[in-house]
This record gives sequence, structure tokens and C-alpha cells, in this order.
Amino acid sequence: MDELRKDPTRGHWVLIRPKTKPPLQGDCPYCPGAEHLTGSEIAAYRKNGSAPNGPGWSVRVVPEGDAYFRIEWELVREGVGMFDMLTPRGASELIVESPRHDDTLATMDPDALEAVLWMYRDRLADLKRDNQIRDILVSRRHKKAGVAPHHPYSRVSAIPIVFDETRRELREAREYYQYKRRCLYCDMLRQEINAEDRVVRLTPAFAAIVPYAARGPLETWILPRPHGCSYEDALSAESARDLARLLSDYFRALAGGFGDPGFEMTLHTAPNLRSRILQGDWATIRDDYHWHIEILVQPERANRVGGIFVNETPPEVAAAQLRQAWPGAAGG
Repeated sequence: MDELRKDPTRGHWVLIRPKTKPPLQGDCPYCPGAEHLTGSEIAAYRKNGSAPNGPGWSVRVVPEGDAYFRIEWELVREGVGMFDMLTPRGASELIVESPRHDDTLATMDPDALEAVLWMYRDRLADLKRDNQIRDILVSRRHKKAGVAPHHPYSRVSAIPIVFDETRRELREAREYYQYKRRCLYCDMLRQEINAEDRVVRLTPAFAAIVPYAARGPLETWILPRPHGCSYEDALSAESARDLARLLSDYFRALAGGFGDPGFEMTLHTAPNLRSRILQGDWATIRDDYHWHIEILVQPERANRVGGIFVNETPPEVAAAQLRQAWPGAAGG
């Protein structure tokens, strides 16, 4: 059985699992007509009443083949002497974003991208009904180093602990709120919008910014202008349309202006508030945390010294480059 083991010296969790053989390469299992290769679909948006597990879908969710986390496993918490261990009960799902094998977030129509955003919402809401799931990560990689081009999909990972990075974010947001009684991200939005030099794009519902301490060239955050801690609760018809258009334009700017680099997009949202373990867990999270999207361009090239990121492109310069490359901009 795979195990989640906690490093007591750092507070980090590590997944211990035997190496498995990679699947044989053949026809793409995510293309229409190959639905039988993926196992039963978990959810799908379909047109004209098409039957499950067959063609006719626009967005489809399937279990990941070599899953890290499985819903059918029993959640077991054990003490192994001084150490802590958990079974990796959860879910590993793939959101297949388009029936077209060669689609990217830069080539997809905004309406199609909006459907993907709604599926993010649906999967988060569904998985958070399970009280044994504490946190859910939705991420999207494009041109991952060492991985051959493949059908476009996002990955959903639901786990019985809180991801280390989420835990750090929650702690920083809570401590800022305890001191100032204001949301850290709302304050950041106000300052960046007033300063303007790191703002890439403003829409009625969102701000695209290059963060003040960007970890690498072209790192961009998409922050909702209204406060909300949970993506699935905040998404509306108007905001989904606005976000889809903003993301579509951003990825077209990356592809057209910077040679279509690889990237990792991560949705940062509140953990499962139904899974509080201790009384008072996340007591102020609805006020102190602010969901958002982070996009790190070419993460494999990130430079670090002793764990400190080194970025050779000032964020103000990167923001200006992105504005120049934006679809419809002069010279873009």
C-alpha cells in the first residue's frame, strides 16, 4: 500500500509509492472514439444527449491511470513510533479540456475555456462533499520538460491532508489578518492597481499582475477583485465569462509574444472547510484568504540559491512585456 509519511523535522508530507511501469504508448486514450480506454467517466459536459463513455462530449473527467490518490482506499492514520503515516485516500482525476488532440489554452475558444472553468467548479464542489478530503489541487501543465506532447488536460488531486504550500499560504494570510484585520490579497490588489507598473490587465472582475516578488520571468497571478476564499462559491456566469476571456488573451500573449513557453497554472482556493479537525481551524478563513490563479512560466528553469528564488527579469519589465504582447495591443 502506498503511504503518506510526515517528515517531523520540516513538517512536510512525502508520498511513498513503488515505481510502476509506464503504460505502453499507443492511440491517445483521451480522443473521441477511445473513451473505453480511460475507464468510466466521472463527469462530462455533453451535447445532444449523447451517452456516457462515448463521443459527443466537450469536457470530460476521467480517473488518472496511475493514480497517486484513490477514493476507494480506506483512510488510515497510524503512528509508527514517533512518525506519522496516512494512507493516500483521495482522488486523482484528469479534466480532458477539449475533444481536439492538439488544442492548447492559447488555441481554445474562450467559450470552450469557460466550460473548463465550470468543470473546475463542479469537481471542487463534488469532492468537498467528502469530509475525509481536506485539500484539492487543480493544476495545468503545458510543455512539461521531458514529457511528450499530449491531449490537453488539467489534473485534480484531492488528498486527506493540506498541501504544504497551501498550509504556508493560509498561515501567512491568517497572520496578516490577525494583525491588520484586512485581507492580505485585497490590500495587494489595491496597491498594485494604484501603482499600475506591475498590472498586466484589468477587467471588471479580475486583475492580472506580475507579483512584486515574482519567482521567475513572466510569472503572473490572476486575482479576483471581489473578495472570496473559495473558487467554487465565487464563480458566477459573469465572472466565469470574464475569467475565460482574460486567460484566453493571456495564453495567446504568451504563445504569440514569447514563443509559446511551457508553464504551470495552479488554482489556489480554500481547503475543504467541512474537514476541520480541531475546533477553531480556519476560523477567519472566509475573511483572510482570497482565491486566485498563479501561472509560473517555465518552472523547470527557476533559479534558486539556498531555497531563495533568483529572478533576473524585474517584475515591472515583465509586466510591460506582457502588456505589449497582449492581443490587440500596439505591436502585439
